[in-house]
Amino acid sequence: DVLVAAGITFGFSPFLAVVDKAITQRAAGTHTIARSSIETISSMARNPIDFVKSPSFLMMWGVYAATYTTANCLKTIVEHNNHLEQRVREESSPKTQSNKDSSENTISKMGTTSTFLGTTIVNSTTSIMKDRAYARMFGTSGVASKVPAITIGLWASRDAMVMGSSFVLPEIVSEILMDRTSMTQQKSLSLSQFLCPVLTQVFATPLQLAGLDFYNRPMRKMSYPEAILERSRFIGHNF
Repeated sequence: DVLVAAGITFGFSPFLAVVDKAITQRAAGTHTIARSSIETISSMARNPIDFVKSPSFLMMWGVYAATYTTANCLKTIVEHNNHLEQRVREESSPKTQSNKDSSENTISKMGTTSTFLGTTIVNSTTSIMKDRAYARMFGTSGVASKVPAITIGLWASRDAMVMGSSFVLPEIVSEILMDRTSMTQQKSLSLSQFLCPVLTQVFATPLQLAGLDFYNRPMRKMSYPEAILERSRFIGHNF
């Protein structure tokens, strides 16, 4: 589980690092997304070893390696426990079979919930650490500046939404699709697993950008309503 997670995430983490750095620098107003992406990709092509050793890549890889490792390990544990429960049911008498079937659904839901909670905690913790480092490295407030609590809160909310769209929403949406259409369970679940995380970015991305803007522009002299309007205008105009 660990090796698979590390290997898969190593392959796509460079692209995520390029995008995340570009968004951070765009929010800081130092680069356009295109300029930042081109500079990072050019640097990656010229010195791939240096890029792999860079903190921006290692932190991004660490976030997703830790997240996928946690998800894989928890799923393995849940599947192992389910297998043991199935063996117990097969050995049980017919009189207790109905009770065993009822407990199977309960155990399955508990396994899904445990996987979701464990993965969310790891993903949110490592993502916030990575985002805080990116903001300090590529933002405008400097390395010594403290990341405000509201920024951490916005990023935590974003992570909860993203993880929920990956672990919780697909099953709910899948059941709705099966009830209202002629889709099979497998097809509806596959469609839900693809659409939910994508659509969630419509709501998660503004939280990411708002968190960065709170760090880059404290706006301490503005009233709260004025700051909200200014941040909304800035995010809408620039992204």
